[in-house]
Amino acid sequence: MANTIKQPLNRATGWRAIGDLLTRQRGALRLYQWLWLVLCIVGALSIALPPILTRPIIYYANAVVRFDMARYGPIYQPVGPNLTGMDIAIADATEALRLSTLARADVRFGLPNFRVEYLLQQPGEVLVRGVADNATEAKLLADAGAAELVRQIRAAGGREILRNMLGWQLWQALNGTTPPADDRFALLLRDILRLEALPLSRPIEPFSTPRTLSDLSGEEISDVARALESRYDLWRFAINTRNATLDALCGSAGLTDTATREATLRDCAATNPSAAAELAARDRTIAQLRSIEAALTYMIREAGARFNADQESAAFRIPAALPAAPEPRYEIPLTALAILFGTALGLGGIALDRSAGVLPKLQELWQYRELIRNLILRDLRARYKGSALGYLWTQIAPLGMMLVYVIVFSFLLPNGLAMFPVFVIVGLLPWNYTAEAVLSGTRSIIDNAALVKKVYFPREVLPLVAVGSSLLNFILSLPMMALVIIVVQLATLGRLNLSWSIVYLPVIMALQTIFLAGLALLLGAGAVFFRDVVHLIGIVINIWFFLTPIIYPLSTISEGLAARLIRWFNPLASIIEFYREIIYGNPVPVGLIPTPGVPALSAMLRVGLTGLIILAFGYWVFQRTSRHFGEEL
Repeated sequence: MANTIKQPLNRATGWRAIGDLLTRQRGALRLYQWLWLVLCIVGALSIALPPILTRPIIYYANAVVRFDMARYGPIYQPVGPNLTGMDIAIADATEALRLSTLARADVRFGLPNFRVEYLLQQPGEVLVRGVADNATEAKLLADAGAAELVRQIRAAGGREILRNMLGWQLWQALNGTTPPADDRFALLLRDILRLEALPLSRPIEPFSTPRTLSDLSGEEISDVARALESRYDLWRFAINTRNATLDALCGSAGLTDTATREATLRDCAATNPSAAAELAARDRTIAQLRSIEAALTYMIREAGARFNADQESAAFRIPAALPAAPEPRYEIPLTALAILFGTALGLGGIALDRSAGVLPKLQELWQYRELIRNLILRDLRARYKGSALGYLWTQIAPLGMMLVYVIVFSFLLPNGLAMFPVFVIVGLLPWNYTAEAVLSGTRSIIDNAALVKKVYFPREVLPLVAVGSSLLNFILSLPMMALVIIVVQLATLGRLNLSWSIVYLPVIMALQTIFLAGLALLLGAGAVFFRDVVHLIGIVINIWFFLTPIIYPLSTISEGLAARLIRWFNPLASIIEFYREIIYGNPVPVGLIPTPGVPALSAMLRVGLTGLIILAFGYWVFQRTSRHFGEEL
C-alpha cells in the first residue's frame, strides 16, 4: 500500500465538531454553502462599494466647433501613420490648454474631474466636452477647448497659405528679385525664410504664382494670423525649455536680474561645450520667435487680423450651456449589480461543490497543509541554494531587468512616459510571477514523478505548490518595487505621491492567483499526456510577454478593436493594468504627474469571473485525468 503524507486532522475533536457544524443542513443548503454565498456577496460589495461611493461628482458641458469642409476639409487627411491633421489640431489644442492652466499655477488639467474631451461628430463638426466637478468650470473648460480648437483649425489652414506666400518669396529670392521697400510684410516673410522660423510638415518649395497679403480675404488673413500665433507659442515653449536646461547646466536658476543671468550663461558656455550648444540653440530660437512676433504684430495692427471664435464664419464655436445637474452616478444600480454578481458567483460555487465535491477536496488539501508548506519552502531553498546573496536575488533580479528596459526605452528608444522606471517595475513583477507560475506549474507533475508514484497525496498539491512558491517569490520582491517608487517620486516630484488605492493590491493579487492556479492545473495535467506542452509553453510565454502591456501602455494600441481583443482574450493584460492603475496611475507624458486610482468595477468583475471559469475548467480537467498520472509517468 502506498505511503501517505497527511495532517492528522480527524484526530482533533474540535475540528470534527466544526466540520459537523459546517455540513449541517440549513434549508436547501448546508451551512458552509450559506456561508460561501454570504462571503461572495460581501466580497463583491467590499470590492464594488469604495469606487461606487467615492466616484466624484462630475458635470459635463458641451460646446460645438463647426467649420467649412470646402475650406478645411484636408484637415481630415492622413499626415502620418494613423495620424491626421485633425489629430494634430486636437493634440495642439490640448497642449495649449494645459500650458495655459499651468501658467495660472493650476495643475489639475488632465485629471478625471478636470479635462477636455474632443468628440468627432459628422465631418466639419466636433463636440467639445468640458469635464469638471462644478458647472461653472465645466462650461469654462468646454468654451476654452472649443475656442482653442477653432484657433488650431484656422492655423492649419493658415499654414498652407503661408507655405504658398513663403514659396513665392523664395521664388523671387532665387531670381534675384527684392520686395518693394513699402511691402513690410514681404520683408518680414524674407526674415522668416532666412531664419527658418516656420518649420512645416513639408519643406517650403519655390512657388511661381504670386501670393501676397493684398491677395488674401478676411478669412485667410485670420487663418494666417492664427498660424503665426501657433508657431509663436511653440517657440516660446522651446525657449523656456532651453532656459531650464541652461539653468541646470550652469546653476543660474536663482538669478533674477536678466543681465547678470546672461553674463553667467556666457561664462558657463565658454567652459562647458554642452552649455555652449544649448545657449546657441536658445539664441537662434529667440531670433526665430522675434521674426514670427514681428509678422504677427503686423497682421494684427496693419492687416486688422482679429480672432472671434464665436463669430459665425468659416470656423467658429457654439458656446456651451451651463449644465443644470451633475452626471448621474448610478449608486443603486451598480450596488445591485455587485450583489447580483456575488450571488451568481456563490451559486456557481455551490453547483460546482455539489457536482465535483469541492469541499471534501478542500478538506483533504487542508489535511496536507504541512506537505504544501514544506514543498513551497523546499522550492524556495532550492532556488537560492549555493547562492551567496540568497534572498537578495528576489530584489536584484527584477531591478536588473527594470534597468535594462529603462535604458532601452528611455535612451535608445525613448517613449516619453513620466516616471518610466515605476511604470516598468509595476508591470514587470506581476509578469515575472505569471511566467514563473505557468512554467513551473506545467512541469509540476512531471518533475515530481517519483513522488507521485510512491506516495499518496492529492495530486492538486503539486500545481498549487508551483503557484504558491511563485507567489511567495513575488511577495518577497515587493520591497524593491516600493524602493523604486520612493526613489523615483522623490527624484522627479520632490515628494511622495502615494494613493490609498494601493489597499487594492491584495485583491488584484488574489485575482491573478486564481487565474494562475487554473492555468497550472490545466497545463500540469496536459503536460503529463502531451510532453510537447512543456516545449510549446516556452514559446507561448515569449509571445504572451509582447501581447501584454508590460513595457508599453495599452493605450498605444488605441481604444479600437485590437485593444478590446487584448483585454478580453488576455486576462493578464487587464490584471497588469489593474496593478498599474492602483500604484502608478494612467500613463502620461513626461512633465505630467500620473495619478493612481481604483480600477473600473466592471473590469474587475469581468477578470474575476474569467479567472474563476479558468480555475473551474482546470480543476475539472485535472480531476478527470489525475487517476491516470501513474500510468503515463
